Amino acid sequence: MNDSRVTVGEAGGSDPAVHPAPLIVWAGLALLDAQAAPRAQSGVCIVGERVVDVGSRNDLCARYPAATLVGGEDMLLLPGLINSHDHGRGLSTLALGVTDDLLELWLLGLSALPAVDPYKLALIEGVNLLRSGVTATAHSHNPADWAAMAVESASTLLGYAETGIRVAYHPPYIDQNVLVYADRDAFLEGLPDDVRALAAPFLRLPALGIDGYLALCSDLYARHHDAAGQRVHIQVSPAGGQWCSDELMLACRDWAVAHGTRVQMHFLETVYQERYAYRRWGKSFLRHLEEIDMLGPWLTLAHMIWVEEADIPLLQAHGVAIAHNPSSNLRIRSGLAPLAAYHAAQLPIGIGLDGYALDDDQDYLRELRMAWTLGNRPGASAPTLAPADILHMGTAGGAAVTFGAGAPLGRLQAGMLADLVLVDWRAVEGVWVSALTPPQHLLLRRATREHVRDVMVAGEWVVRGGRSTRIDEAALLDEVRADLVRAASSQSDQGIQAARALAPYLRRFYAHWEAA
Repeated sequence: MNDSRVTVGEAGGSDPAVHPAPLIVWAGLALLDAQAAPRAQSGVCIVGERVVDVGSRNDLCARYPAATLVGGEDMLLLPGLINSHDHGRGLSTLALGVTDDLLELWLLGLSALPAVDPYKLALIEGVNLLRSGVTATAHSHNPADWAAMAVESASTLLGYAETGIRVAYHPPYIDQNVLVYADRDAFLEGLPDDVRALAAPFLRLPALGIDGYLALCSDLYARHHDAAGQRVHIQVSPAGGQWCSDELMLACRDWAVAHGTRVQMHFLETVYQERYAYRRWGKSFLRHLEEIDMLGPWLTLAHMIWVEEADIPLLQAHGVAIAHNPSSNLRIRSGLAPLAAYHAAQLPIGIGLDGYALDDDQDYLRELRMAWTLGNRPGASAPTLAPADILHMGTAGGAAVTFGAGAPLGRLQAGMLADLVLVDWRAVEGVWVSALTPPQHLLLRRATREHVRDVMVAGEWVVRGGRSTRIDEAALLDEVRADLVRAASSQSDQGIQAARALAPYLRRFYAHWEAA
């Protein structure tokens, strides 16, 4: 057996006074690396925040006789899962009155949601994700108040820290094309007077300016960025190509490169965003980004549904990463991303929940199942995505997309950070499973968040027996319910009603784009 290990003293700066003894975590079946074969009766030895050794249960016990032993024959051991694109809303937008629709219509309702303490939302979100086996998440912030984004950001990061989850945090910015992507004056002139009055709140741009936005990011970076421990990464997010000037996108590129961090953007999520590029420049959006030198290995593009096949080599040539969001793409009626084509082009790919899982439950294992099922298209000549490919996107691949290629996350091997998940494998198997059934197939077809038993981040158990070890979730939810009741007013209801009144006119407006 080719076991890799480092000595305890090389384990990455762990304080022996805090972590005086090794811990062995083992399972009857272990997938230490999504691209490697499953291993029976195997596990990892952890000291401090790092894995120091991997091997069979017996060999690890022999090498570390004083170690504490945790795990079980009926368990499956996995690396911590990586949620590569999300918004950390904590509460379901559907429950708050914003129903599924085309993205361009749905976003209006999103901007009218009631304000909730972002600290508490991050607590809810962190616990939900951890209980789904997610140990690190990308958070694209949706500000309740653009002017208060610095305060909201600090509160959000504090909430995540208290749950124990890692986060790549990117506050967004926009500087053009609110409400509609183009022809705004013509759109407004075509509205009845009473509906036109309702549009006013949706026409405001944030007042920070590019310099103010980057100053906010610089302050967050100085206060929170943790390149060594990977607890927090501060990144930048020009929110989407159609909402951002070239000047804003390029300023974000320069900031990210200078700070050794990443840019994450929503991109080509709907067909109307693709049509916008041709209306604006007479070429595809990716061709425009290449022309202005906005493509590079520091860039992650979320969604990426409406991509021309001829443009995929551009992504490959520049090392651009993709954050794939299959459930959200369905619920917002955007379409199916060409996942198999991206994989065939060897692009870095992660999978994200986008706060909009198909069952409205932030179940990351089910999201992996969705990506696998939709990614394999009909036809004998269609490429096949193997379960190992999808699991890689949800672990080591997702780590590279979310934190960067050098992040020591997504695999369980010596020197990596000790983020792991124990799944109730006997419950996943059910009555009986043939020895011919590959475990990876069974995992992706059957496992859900309900099967996640224990979750570790940086050597600490943050979920035990399916429950957070840090947060009283029931008390937290009771408190947020009470906050919502106290904050109940007609203001958010009026905003959502205004969004619904505008929706038919937006639908008609974009329908003309389809015919053009």
